[in-house]
Amino acid sequence: AFVRACFQCGTCTGGCPSGRRTAIRTRQIIRKAVLGLEEVLSSDDIWLCSTCYTCFERCPRHIPVTDIIIMLRNLASQRGYMKPPHKAVTHILADTGHGVPLGTKKGGEPNNWSNLRAVYGLPDIPPTTHSHPEAVHDIQELMRSTEFDKLVGWEPKEVEKSKENPEKKSMEKPGEKKAEKTVEKSEKKATKKQPTEKLAKQTEKKNKGKTASKKKSKVKKTSIRKTSRRSRKKSAE
Repeated sequence: AFVRACFQCGTCTGGCPSGRRTAIRTRQIIRKAVLGLEEVLSSDDIWLCSTCYTCFERCPRHIPVTDIIIMLRNLASQRGYMKPPHKAVTHILADTGHGVPLGTKKGGEPNNWSNLRAVYGLPDIPPTTHSHPEAVHDIQELMRSTEFDKLVGWEPKEVEKSKENPEKKSMEKPGEKKAEKTVEKSEKKATKKQPTEKLAKQTEKKNKGKTASKKKSKVKKTSIRKTSRRSRKKSAE
């Protein structure tokens, strides 16, 4: 609704500080957005805005031009039109927690940032991820939960993966490991006992069957002997 209120007066383009040095024409960006042209997302103009909000302050219709450009950038990133330099910045942010981290020069010499901070009475390292490196993992978890890492193609380094394993090991207590081992041993023993108990029951059943059959055979033999004796007595009489 705000975009359709634009009547193309050109005030945003005339007062744009970035337009004095680049080819950005804010009025044309808004016009293409109103028409729904896909080329506005693939163009470089939306990335030339410095988000100074001068256009919003001077717009006679109070259109949030800067916010619209930010929304167009988000859509362009989702459609795959993100520029390689922006992806590189996001990778640095994921690895260090800063878009422009403190570091050293190409020759390995330290930067003058710490000296300048000391002049103004500030600590050498700011109270950010540089002084709290464990907070970098929180940033990386946020990127994974929002799937921003897939959008920019970021993957954790091998060093970070190796660091995660000892942390998990340190969280485990030695007593817990021993308890787990004892539980595993008891479970194995129980599994071994189960088949032995079954075999014992089966052997008992077999033995009972054998004893019963023996008793039956003895009874049959005694009955046969008795009948034979009777028949002999009758024949003798």
